[in-house]
Amino acid sequence: MPLSQNPNLVFNSLFVLSSKLKRLLDNYIESEIEFKGIKNFKASYLPVFLLLYNSANTNSQIAQLLGVSKQASSKMLKEMMALGLIKTQKNKADNRSSIVLLSAKGNRMALEVRKTIHRLTENYKSLMGKPQFETLVEGLENIIGLHE
Repeated sequence: MPLSQNPNLVFNSLFVLSSKLKRLLDNYIESEIEFKGIKNFKASYLPVFLLLYNSANTNSQIAQLLGVSKQASSKMLKEMMALGLIKTQKNKADNRSSIVLLSAKGNRMALEVRKTIHRLTENYKSLMGKPQFETLVEGLENIIGLHE
């Protein structure tokens, strides 16, 4: 029985479906990146890769843009630094902070991540039709906006 027809889940179907979609997308991106020979990629790093691609930010800015605590952001950035995916440099505008940017290895991984996301997005547009896909994205953006 499809999730949407399960009488026990109708009230929470949006939450059940969004949770399942997140898990499926996380698994997909992790396996695609691993298939390309890149090890140790976690889907939780994805927003950081997208944020830092062609950009640099402080930890505070990253936490704010991702909507997480500074401590949570620091923990993830430490993991990524230990894997050689990011690096820091002194913030010329404020000596009390550092700027976080992708390392050469991180840039290579970010490029693969972006290619994978682009390919998946184009597949969805092809299968669903571009108007329906754009309506879905707009609806999700509206729901997110209600909570921000």
